[in-house]
Amino acid sequence: MNKAQLVRRIAAELNASQASTKPVVEQILQQFHIALSEGEKIFLPQFGTFELRYHLAKTGRHPQTGEAIEIDGYNQPSFKASTTLKLQINR
Repeated sequence: MNKAQLVRRIAAELNASQASTKPVVEQILQQFHIALSEGEKIFLPQFGTFELRYHLAKTGRHPQTGEAIEIDGYNQPSFKASTTLKLQINR
């Protein structure tokens, strides 16, 4: 499902127009971006948790030359599904 399909489904569920639903969906996604960029955890009961996981810096190898290179540490967004969501999916 992409964003347009999500907007269409929500609009149909709420008997609202897609034009009025799209800004709401975009604002929710924007707030997710802001919260994660500030290092906040996003917990949605019965759905799951979005958070950042930090990957440590490490030494790697350049594939063509074999030269050792330093790979910087980075934050990776991650999602952990709630038990309720897992049970609904695996019925």
